[in-house]
Amino acid sequence: MINIFQRYHIINNFPKKYPFHKKILSNIIFFFTGIIIHPRKNELTHKDLIKARLSLKRGDIILTGNLRTLLHSLIQEPVTHSSLYVGNLRFIHSMAEGVQYISLYKLFTDYDTLVILRLPKTVKKKKKIIRKTLKFAKTQFGKPYDFDFKQSPHSFFCTQLVNEAFKHAGYNTGLLSIKMSKKIPKKLKKHINGVVDALSPVDFLNGKFEVVYLSHNLEYKNKKLNYLK
Repeated sequence: MINIFQRYHIINNFPKKYPFHKKILSNIIFFFTGIIIHPRKNELTHKDLIKARLSLKRGDIILTGNLRTLLHSLIQEPVTHSSLYVGNLRFIHSMAEGVQYISLYKLFTDYDTLVILRLPKTVKKKKKIIRKTLKFAKTQFGKPYDFDFKQSPHSFFCTQLVNEAFKHAGYNTGLLSIKMSKKIPKKLKKHINGVVDALSPVDFLNGKFEVVYLSHNLEYKNKKLNYLK
């Protein structure tokens, strides 16, 4: 017998002393609507959740940012991670633990900012591209994170997984997953191995995609993504 609950995330990280009956009610509401009704510490709001869920389509790129991490402090960008929406309230992405799935609930309780990108309406054979993109991404499930930032089919960092999935489907994103760092003098580049610039999540805004949704605390103006404090 198929357990339909295996397809969905069960909420379990409630605040301390949260009433049991409210835990049950929260899970029932989330199961049928995807709406979270208990307090969270991150910046994404219930309004963001509802609007994003109504906007989401299979094959969308999701850019998210956790503004409370060291990574955000280092790169100073409002988005620090990327994933692909595969449907059924699930996303596939590459984390330190490797390529894995993440639920809509987990995403909205872990991150503070969110951007949804999509293939432009003018793209021909969109459905076929999306189908191939998701198929490629799913077949990478379980592969390790690419800590060395190498162009390898055996491991992926977050933006590499997303970008290479579209490229594998025959879509030119206009972006390179890995390129030689411009900060290294040309005379030295040929003598140095592994000094690269990895594709940043915010770089997807410069690719061949259109912005579908921005969380309440973001602004995309003059081709620059800004965090509204």
